[in-house]
Amino acid sequence: MKKLWGFYQRLVCHPVPLVFGVLFLAAKVWSNVSYGGSLANGLRSGLVGILVYALALGLIHVLSEKPLGDRLAAQKLETGQAKWGAAITVIVYLFILGSIVDRLQRQGYMPGYPVFSWIPGWTLWHNLFDDFPGGYMAANIVRGLPFFVLIPAFVLRRLGVKRRGFGFSGGDLKPAIPFLLIYTAAFLVSGLTVERWVFLLYAVLYSGFQEEFFFRGVMQPLFTAVTKKPVWGMGLSVALFALLHIPDFVFRVYPTVPLALSSVASTALFGGLMAYGVYRTGMLWPWMLIHALSNVVGF
Repeated sequence: MKKLWGFYQRLVCHPVPLVFGVLFLAAKVWSNVSYGGSLANGLRSGLVGILVYALALGLIHVLSEKPLGDRLAAQKLETGQAKWGAAITVIVYLFILGSIVDRLQRQGYMPGYPVFSWIPGWTLWHNLFDDFPGGYMAANIVRGLPFFVLIPAFVLRRLGVKRRGFGFSGGDLKPAIPFLLIYTAAFLVSGLTVERWVFLLYAVLYSGFQEEFFFRGVMQPLFTAVTKKPVWGMGLSVALFALLHIPDFVFRVYPTVPLALSSVASTALFGGLMAYGVYRTGMLWPWMLIHALSNVVGF
C-alpha cells in the first residue's frame, strides 16, 4: 500500500497527468451537456473514467518491480542521436497526419483541395488502395506499414539500435497479464463470428502492431531520451497519438465535435495506459495485443 500511495501522490502532483485528466473531464462534460445531459452527469462520467484509468495505472505499478523502459534501446541513446531520431519521427508523424487529411478530403469528408496533391505520384498511391484486394482492412495495413513501421525501424537501426532492442522480447510480463485476461475474456464472451476474428486480425496487424510500435516503441523512448524525463516522453507521445485521431473522429466517425473530442480524450487516457505499461514492462507485444483487443471489444 505504501508503494501504491507514493505512486498516486506523484501522479496527482505532476503536470502531465493533471493536464490529461482536466482535458478528459472537460471533454466528457462538454459532450454530456451538448446532448442535453446535466453538468453533474458529465462530471460523474468524467470522474469515473479517470478513476478507472488511475486504478489500472496503479495495478501496473504494483505488479512491476521497477521501470524497464530502458530495455527499449532508443531510450538509452545519447541526446544528440535521440534529437535527430525524434526530429525524423515527428516529420514522419506529420506526414501520416497529412495523409489522413488528404484521404478525408479526397473522400469528401473534409473541405478543401487535397493537401498532398502537390506530391508527384501521391494521387496514384491513393488510388491504388481504392479497390485494393482484401478491402479497406488490407489497404490500411499495407498503406500504414511503411510510415508506422518500416521508416521508423530504419531510423532506429541507423541510430545503432539492434532488433533485440526494439522491445519485442524479454521484459516483465506480469503487469500486462490482468489486462490480457480482461480483454481476451471480453472478446470471447461477445460472440465469436468469422467477422470478429477477421477484425481482430486486422486490429492486431494495424492498430496493435503498427501504432504501438510507432508511438510506444519509437516515439516514446526517443522523447524520453531527449527530455531525460520518462513522464514527459510518455506524455508527448500520447498527446500526438490522440491528436492523430482528431481528423477521422471529427469529420468522419462522429456526428458532432463534442462527441468526437470526448472520444479523443478517451483515446488519450487509453494511450497513457499503454505508454505506462510499456515503460514499466519494457516490452511491446502484450500491449499491442491489448490495443487490438480493445479496438474489437470497444473499451
